[in-house]
Amino acid sequence: MEWLQRAGAVLVFVTLGVVVVSLFGGFQTAIAQPVALILGIAMGALMVAIFLKVALVPERRYTGWVRSITNRNARYLFGLLLLLWIGAMAFLASLNLPANTVGAPALVGLFAGFFIFMGFIWAVISE
Repeated sequence: MEWLQRAGAVLVFVTLGVVVVSLFGGFQTAIAQPVALILGIAMGALMVAIFLKVALVPERRYTGWVRSITNRNARYLFGLLLLLWIGAMAFLASLNLPANTVGAPALVGLFAGFFIFMGFIWAVISE
């Protein structure tokens, strides 16, 4: 049974070594492109700020931005966003770019479209 414990410890250290080496390689790659590194850090900080703002909403009940997207006129806002999204996706499709080039913007557009559609449905039904 002791050999099994040693084998487990060796496996843990080997796995830790592989993770450390891959993280070091990723860090070297990130440092080689400082603009991408700074933009990545900024986007991560923006996401954390948005998540923090969303997490604090239940404690404050209603905030200004919640009232602005839940009032009677929100359906016009989401309708306009929906039309803009359709135009942006049509423009992206009209560029005739290869799939490797258009894949990331199309995925972001797909996610944005989902939330715009959900907001539109919520604004129309919640009257």
